[in-house]
Amino acid sequence: MWNLAVRLVRCCLTLPSEKRDKTAVGQKLAVSKSPVVNLGVSVMKRNSLTTAVVAGIAGTVGIANLASAVNLNPDGLGQVLLYPYYTVNSNGVGDNLQTLFSVVNTTDQGKAIKVRFMEGYNSREVRDFHVYLSPYDVWTAALFKLPDQAQANLLTDDNSCTVPDIKGSTLPPLQQLPDGRSYLPFTNALFSGANADGGPTGLERTREGHFEIIEMGVVTNDTEGSLDAITHIAGVPDNCGQVIGAWVAQPPGYWIQDRNTDIDPPTGGLFGSALLVDVANGVSSGYNADAIEGFVSNGQDNLHDRPGNVLPSLANVGGSDAQVTAYVFDNGRLIQATYGGGFGRKIDAVSALFTHDNIFNEYVLGGGAAATTDWVVTFPTKNFYVDRPAPALAPFAEVFKAYSGAGTGESKVQVGLFPYDREEGNPSACTGSDSDNPNCGVCFSPCDPGESPIPVLRYEAQVISFQTSTDFTANRTSPVLGSQLASNVDVRADSLNNGWMRIALNPTSEAHLMEASSEGEVFEGLPVTGFAITNYVNANAAPGKLANYSGLWRHKGSRACSVPDPQTPLACS
Repeated sequence: MWNLAVRLVRCCLTLPSEKRDKTAVGQKLAVSKSPVVNLGVSVMKRNSLTTAVVAGIAGTVGIANLASAVNLNPDGLGQVLLYPYYTVNSNGVGDNLQTLFSVVNTTDQGKAIKVRFMEGYNSREVRDFHVYLSPYDVWTAALFKLPDQAQANLLTDDNSCTVPDIKGSTLPPLQQLPDGRSYLPFTNALFSGANADGGPTGLERTREGHFEIIEMGVVTNDTEGSLDAITHIAGVPDNCGQVIGAWVAQPPGYWIQDRNTDIDPPTGGLFGSALLVDVANGVSSGYNADAIEGFVSNGQDNLHDRPGNVLPSLANVGGSDAQVTAYVFDNGRLIQATYGGGFGRKIDAVSALFTHDNIFNEYVLGGGAAATTDWVVTFPTKNFYVDRPAPALAPFAEVFKAYSGAGTGESKVQVGLFPYDREEGNPSACTGSDSDNPNCGVCFSPCDPGESPIPVLRYEAQVISFQTSTDFTANRTSPVLGSQLASNVDVRADSLNNGWMRIALNPTSEAHLMEASSEGEVFEGLPVTGFAITNYVNANAAPGKLANYSGLWRHKGSRACSVPDPQTPLACS
């Protein structure tokens, strides 16, 4: 995937050299020209293809307004990519984990993309910047932490143009490794000082979270030759200085004067992946990014904003349209849900794509392979509902705030935990660690005396570990990912060491319901994404040898759609 060998060099991952040239030497691809390989049809814009497929299905059920539909593409291509988790924490074994990631442009068009990283407590930004991808380009980078530093950092050996420049500059805030390579430290500027939000204010908060990539537009040669500038010749963009200079304030560059110069609306066709590397244990696990298609689909808007501006964000779904429609697939049903214009907020269209009433996955503990399991549970849009003055907006229950003192920020949502072993066993008998729970459920351990046994999730990107209560009391760091945002499920007291678990996201103790769409649907539960990751240590691989393994599985989920208004009984069908 990244064509690299993972090796630790002074606590920092060495990235691959620049990938091979995408075009012949001196050749430059122009937008809307014929593809390199003729498959019998001209290259279709990916969102047009997806919309055509949806249209074929939707036409049979009378759904209109297809041009403005946002959807979660099961084929992995989109205008927006959501990566549920990054970490540079230590799990206590050795050096800190590292996160490698990539974004791939599958089209014959240049792409302007926003790359944004958000910490896990409250999704406050820790860095963002622009990347300009040439046709068929791949951009790679790695996140790491040095031993004498608190924060996460980003390093890229990739030649694709970034604004501001990362690889080729030494100007602050960039710092340098002993070998001379520049890297970008993450910052606490948006959650410290005047921007403090009740959570921790230190740089340690940047070490885990989630990130997203948003296509801002298609780069063209209309007036300034911007596509030529970013297109690779012999593996190197022709003139990154041109697109960097286009954002210079004095004298004003052409994108400062008009951000639409040489920029057409987004068309999609991006995919991405991430690799979580545990260098000390010699294991890694990867995942594919969630792909949102049709994020802007009216064929008129681009989202190209200046570097240093937090825009565009997920709230820009639909561009300048006052309303945006989400298409949600649920057990063979295609549900149309339109938001904005007095029916919820436009961000609800993105949330609807991810809203589930339950998520499911497996876990493995102990045994001959000394297995440990962590679950990542990320609410990718939660910030838009809780990072505000009270009250929180539905479907979330409370705003992000400090609880027992400064730096303890949380935004709690109640959930239900239902573990089962591999033989249908569950703790319904109320024995062991959950004997104090009058609901006969499972609490996050250890259950403090007098504390409500109803489990809560507190953050935007968090980890659930599976350990004994004693283990977690002694060290609340999760065993696989080293998360400091961990809750724990103690299932061993009930002899449920290996099995699966359901997390109910619309529990009877606290309803989580989205605002009704203009069609009348109410999605039940919370917008969620994530995965389970398990490490194995095999001491019996061969005489005198130790073997480590790792695996990662995305969460599965169920959806629930209700129609409170009896006048629209077919809205969810």
